[in-house]
Amino acid sequence: MIDNRFLADERELTEEDLRPYLQPLGRSIDLSPVDERIKEIRADDEIDAQDSLIDAELAPTLHRTLDLTRNEAADAGLWHYLCVVRFPEFVHYRWDHVFDPESPDNMEEKFLKAGTDAYSNALHRIWWGAELTYEEGESGEAKDRDYSRTKQVLGFQELANDILDHDFARYIPVTHACGDLLCPDTLNEIKEESTYEDPPSNSNIASRTTTLLREELTVRRVEMMEKDDIVETIKDLRDDVMRQEAGWS
Repeated sequence: MIDNRFLADERELTEEDLRPYLQPLGRSIDLSPVDERIKEIRADDEIDAQDSLIDAELAPTLHRTLDLTRNEAADAGLWHYLCVVRFPEFVHYRWDHVFDPESPDNMEEKFLKAGTDAYSNALHRIWWGAELTYEEGESGEAKDRDYSRTKQVLGFQELANDILDHDFARYIPVTHACGDLLCPDTLNEIKEESTYEDPPSNSNIASRTTTLLREELTVRRVEMMEKDDIVETIKDLRDDVMRQEAGWS
């Protein structure tokens, strides 16, 4: 049913079309806060269509509204329904630039991937990006959660991709450390305090550091590492990358 006409935004699929395949979640969720937030984001002159800031700005509302257990969030069908039936306009607004009729896989996965793949589905990646990076408030209530790290990560698409596309993203201490140590604010501050004549790009630093981290964790058991050890490991890898990118030994 998901063909090139649907991916090109030339036809819609309704709940009625998909009714034979739908299964109830077991509880109802009011999605109007997500509708309202998407409307506000699209009206914001400082956020362009297809901008990764869309993910960053939508994440807190999406995550608070879809107050799911991780088991519920692992149900790919939920995200397929949300992207195909409930929020297809949002998916097109955010991701139409990846559609190629000769090779539609990249666009198709924005509607149909999910499950164990936290990287691809347009809404699933935002929800998991928030789930893996937010800080719980003292009250433990959703309204008091701190999503500042979430917005730093999802607003920097290279970093979001580098974190969500690696298995280590499932381990919260690693995800938090990557978000804190590789976000644009931290990298820009390091560059301002250093003497780089030609500083490396933030994208290169994030990409190479997370690649080296993945290699490092193939020979170490991350669950056995203390939080300080994780932070120091990522710091060392990041600083090595910055020195090498700057041509320093």
